[in-house]
Amino acid sequence: MSAARPFLATFTNKIDAKGRLSVPAKYREILEAQGARMLYCRASFNDPAIMAGGAPWISKLTELVEGHDPSSEVHDDFAYSLLGETIELTIDPEGRVMLPPELIAHARIGDAASFVGLGGYFEIWEPRALQARLLQARRAASERRGLLRAKVGSGA
Repeated sequence: MSAARPFLATFTNKIDAKGRLSVPAKYREILEAQGARMLYCRASFNDPAIMAGGAPWISKLTELVEGHDPSSEVHDDFAYSLLGETIELTIDPEGRVMLPPELIAHARIGDAASFVGLGGYFEIWEPRALQARLLQARRAASERRGLLRAKVGSGA
């Protein structure tokens, strides 16, 4: 199986008068290659951001949840928070989505939103907040650059 094309780069788009947000063309291409003109969205646990991805991303989240005993509180907590709070958005023919008010409020988005590719998924941020997060990440990554390693294969 070939590796899925990753979500990369950062884009900022305006929200139109009707509240529609254009998904970057590169991201739409990846989502369409995954088999649909839709994306899955949820509020980030850690940041004022919206996490989003396609079918492979939601499948991975589902696998992570299902890796726990289905009768356990851990399973239930993850199921409610990761899956129960994830919504499915259809991308319209012009490449736009309507973000629900609760996600807009969580990310504190106004008249524009920034998309940042994080490999298997992407996040949607208020543009100034994303710039601050990118600066923080760049500084931390510079300090930790010696820790960057290739993933060790299993079975060798």
